[in-house]
Amino acid sequence: MDIEEEKRRLAEIRDMIDPTEFDIWSVIKRAETTDPYIIMAKHRMNKGSTKRVKTGRKVVGRNRRRVSNTESDGGDSSRSRNSFNMYDWEVAGAEYPYDEEEIRDPQTKTEPCQDMYLRACSTFGVHPVASFYKGLREEKCILWHRNMTTDDIKAIAVALVGNSTIETLDLSDNDMGPLGAKYIADAMKENTFITNLNLSDNKLTALGVKYIVEIIIDQDTIKSLSIAGNGLRECDSEIIRPLFEHPVNLRHLDMSRNELRMAGGEVIGEALLENETIVSLDLSWNHLRRDGACFIADGLAGNTCLRKLNLAWNGFHLDGCQALARALEQNNTLTELDITCNRISKECLEKLMVGLKKNTTLEILRIGKNPVTPAGAMLLLEFLKDNKTTGIRELDITDQLVKPAFVDVLAEIKAIKDIKVIFGPVQGRDKRGDDDELTLMDENPTIVLMELGKLMGFRLLDLFAAFDKDGSKTLDHNEIKTGLRMVNIPLSDDCIDFLIKKLDVDGDGEIDFGELMAAQTEYRRKMGKFMAAQESDKDIENTEIGRIRIKLSRLMSKKMSGNPAFRRGVENMTKIITQQGEAKFAEKMGQSLVQRMRGSLSHYVDRDHQKRSESITMPQLTLSDKIRQWKPMN
Repeated sequence: MDIEEEKRRLAEIRDMIDPTEFDIWSVIKRAETTDPYIIMAKHRMNKGSTKRVKTGRKVVGRNRRRVSNTESDGGDSSRSRNSFNMYDWEVAGAEYPYDEEEIRDPQTKTEPCQDMYLRACSTFGVHPVASFYKGLREEKCILWHRNMTTDDIKAIAVALVGNSTIETLDLSDNDMGPLGAKYIADAMKENTFITNLNLSDNKLTALGVKYIVEIIIDQDTIKSLSIAGNGLRECDSEIIRPLFEHPVNLRHLDMSRNELRMAGGEVIGEALLENETIVSLDLSWNHLRRDGACFIADGLAGNTCLRKLNLAWNGFHLDGCQALARALEQNNTLTELDITCNRISKECLEKLMVGLKKNTTLEILRIGKNPVTPAGAMLLLEFLKDNKTTGIRELDITDQLVKPAFVDVLAEIKAIKDIKVIFGPVQGRDKRGDDDELTLMDENPTIVLMELGKLMGFRLLDLFAAFDKDGSKTLDHNEIKTGLRMVNIPLSDDCIDFLIKKLDVDGDGEIDFGELMAAQTEYRRKMGKFMAAQESDKDIENTEIGRIRIKLSRLMSKKMSGNPAFRRGVENMTKIITQQGEAKFAEKMGQSLVQRMRGSLSHYVDRDHQKRSESITMPQLTLSDKIRQWKPMN
């Protein structure tokens, strides 16, 4: 073969490796449409001396140094950055290193879509994501909080084309942009198995949302869609109108945390009049204000299918409440209404109650974080007591201060009917107990529950597995709460309910195994920061885990103060402080010293509650070292 022919062949190879336009099918079918000579030439270009090492049964390729484009004499490397061999995983693993033991398990048969994903990652020069690779075999695939490039999204789109198992795809907070939305929309042209799609917080803007809306209308297979936090503005309102008019399968729509304002409220209000499919709609944090609320209320009055409506954080005030009251008089399908933090005063509440008195279907009303005053809270409670036709069984007035008479009236109502009321502190007394418990409710629920498990000798994942009798990998809130109560967790019902609600990330009323695994990963990351603080002799109270451990130890000392074993631990700790002579340090740390050591002392009790050892030999360390090295045992 002459030199010119060889140059022509090499030029064709480079053109194929570095495509100017993304085409999903060109990646998938490349092996079928490529000249065999080009495949062999590319194989020779990529093939090099790669040392291999054995790790058990698995074989892992060692990484080779990546060749720069400026290293060759002519300024052009003999190996392109994106070069790959579709049939040689040694090259892909060497050029774009990843943990092969984590990504691929030789004992598990891979799906075609997984092979497509790895090939696409090699093609576009991106690192495969292990969680997405494994999620391709599951019904629910979650990929959060990754700053993805367009090449990352391309590789994901290629894998989705050949996938038939994923029903729920959650790609929230990945910064994919409008171009990434286009790639996902292209993949969904071929994939009709995905029914729940979450693309929130991805900076899609109006253009990206338009791509998604068009494919949803065209395919009509999506049942749940979230486009929250994607920068939609008032002028983009018409883009979302087709979601209410055309799809017949769309049931749940989340458009929260955008800026649709009055014009968006008008468009949605008009669309609600005609819509007969959407049962759940989230419009919180959209700056609807007074006029937008009036338009939404007009649509709600004539709607016949909506069951759940979230209008929180929109600033309705008086006119918005009047409009909602008129809507509630006419609507007979809505069962849950969230108007949290909408500048609703006692006067606004009185206007709203005009509609509530005539409504018989509403079951859940969330009106917390509004200045309704204690008198307004009592007005609501008296309404629930006197109105025999109301269907409200849950009232949420979170953070609202109430008077002791409120608690007394609530007790009378609960004696008559089953009702749940969430409210703030009681004037003159603390309804929910200790300050430490209140502060725990502001912390990360994952870390709180896992640290409690370490202190009390159980694992949250084991508890989940024990109660998951049907193997569905999901538990509802009551089942989780029952399990925590069985292990005698020292928290009030309100605190447990609040922590479980925060643990339910997607808000579907169930804790699934995927959410727990994501929580476990986050906990390990936090633990790494805690261990680093210990090793560097920094104050552990500045870390999240350290802060939670101190609060938990204080709380445990109060809840378990009657336990003789705990009292012995306090006495032993007092002796240590006296012997070491570090009174100033003890004074600085306060009660938390005794409480932290109490956790270590409690581990001398085995799981069968055998007799505690009468004497405990303490290591010869300074008190500061003991406190810094303390951590609950698994």
